[in-house]
Amino acid sequence: MENNHLTHKSQEAVQSIVSAINHHMISRTNPLVVSLDGGSGAGKSTLAAEVASHLGSTVIQCDDFFASTITDDEWDTYTTEEKCRLCIDWQRMRTEALLPLLAGENARYCPFSFSSSNGLASNLVVKEPSEVIILDGIYSSLLELTDVVHFTILVDVLPNVRRHRHNLREGNEDVAWHRRWDPAEDYYFSVLRPRTSFDLIVNNQ
Repeated sequence: MENNHLTHKSQEAVQSIVSAINHHMISRTNPLVVSLDGGSGAGKSTLAAEVASHLGSTVIQCDDFFASTITDDEWDTYTTEEKCRLCIDWQRMRTEALLPLLAGENARYCPFSFSSSNGLASNLVVKEPSEVIILDGIYSSLLELTDVVHFTILVDVLPNVRRHRHNLREGNEDVAWHRRWDPAEDYYFSVLRPRTSFDLIVNNQ
């Protein structure tokens, strides 16, 4: 694998993920749904794109299904567990993306948008079915999805490194976001989906 734009750790992570998926595809006749989970700034999307380029996988960005009807003020009244379970509209993702793909059909949906009045972009995302479907996003390994997710992966990165990457991506310290969502991420990876609950852990330091 020639991934010259990736760090050595990222290349190793990609190799581990591709190898694990290939192993699980042996003698499999139905699509394999993989959750690529990890905290904000872990590099999940970079790894998902690289894995998809090697396997021809379909990648679903979980952020496209952010719960657009909930305001920041409402989020701040929720418990950490409620934030984990409600931030992604799992039912819409299941209905509009996963179920069509699992049936061998194209998936069509409008992604989340900060700028639109209803929280959804006007453009339509179209995803083609494939043998491997990757859910790219934190909380993608929630137990609510165990009936459709077959293999769970944690992208493991130290919190301070993730926070630095997140802030670089956003172009600022993103203080309000961290105050709102860091406790939810900590709760998710310590209570709802601790490290030991994942099928595979890869380091992307």
